Amino acid sequence: MIGEAADLFEPRSEVRPTVLEDDLVGVLEERVHRLVERQRATQRAVSEAREAVATRDRRIVELDAKLAASERARAELVRRIDDLLADVDRLLAAADAESAAGGGA
Repeated sequence: MIGEAADLFEPRSEVRPTVLEDDLVGVLEERVHRLVERQRATQRAVSEAREAVATRDRRIVELDAKLAASERARAELVRRIDDLLADVDRLLAAADAESAAGGGA
């Protein structure tokens, strides 16, 4: 694709088919043919670029969805860890209260 794009902007140095310079119709026909070929190459390049952008956009949407799911999972894990720590704190407080009540009796 890049090679084709570069060719679009560089003058061709290739030897032309034998067209008599006096043959205006032949010269014009050759130039029109080259312009049509360049236009086709440009259309192919644009089409390929559009496909690449569409593929990239689809990938961005996929990655965004994965990121959102990951953030939701992380938030859930943080909530669970906080709940577990609260349970541990309650158990330790209960154990301390029990040992204080048992030690004072």
